[in-house]
Amino acid sequence: MAAETRSDYHRQLKQIDEGVALELATTEEAIMAASEALLSADPDAITTVQLRRDGIERIHRSLEALVVTQLARQAPMGSDLRQLVAVLRTLPEIELSANLANDIARRGAMHVGAELTPRIRGLCARLFEQAGAMWRAVSDAYGRAPANLVEQVAAQHEVVGELVISLMSELTSGVLRPPVLVEMALVARFLERLADHALQAARWTQSLPVTAETN
Repeated sequence: MAAETRSDYHRQLKQIDEGVALELATTEEAIMAASEALLSADPDAITTVQLRRDGIERIHRSLEALVVTQLARQAPMGSDLRQLVAVLRTLPEIELSANLANDIARRGAMHVGAELTPRIRGLCARLFEQAGAMWRAVSDAYGRAPANLVEQVAAQHEVVGELVISLMSELTSGVLRPPVLVEMALVARFLERLADHALQAARWTQSLPVTAETN
């Protein structure tokens, strides 16, 4: 019985790892679809973001229940405990980012992107690329925890900050109608927050023991 219980424990740890990895990859997909939704008002992209957000919420609930069960029943120590705590810390960063991507996509349904200047569109596209790249870096690193992950993502975070400043400068130049200006100011903030969450996720991912292939 003890051996069977221990086998279930490691199987569920692997299930948790796989679920987090899926959520990280799905987050990047949602961000890139949000770019298409905003800039092209693509209804398929808007739907894609919504589906990715809903999927992340479902996985989140399942993973959270699994983690709490492991903490309560197994009283894990050492690397297993660090893994479970890091997962609990990472899941909210992922879910919040999925919600932000959905908030951006909803602006696409309002056809905000059609009123943007080429300069603003270009800055937005670069912001989406950087935010997506940050989440991709975290996704690629999950389970491997390379020592330079936080440094890499922090550098990308600085680029996002600079792009947001440039975007806000363009937005305040008076080229957009006030309603569009308000919506785009929110989009800029959402993109900045996507980068913030990615950086936090990178910190927790780097703190993980290398467990994805060993449990």
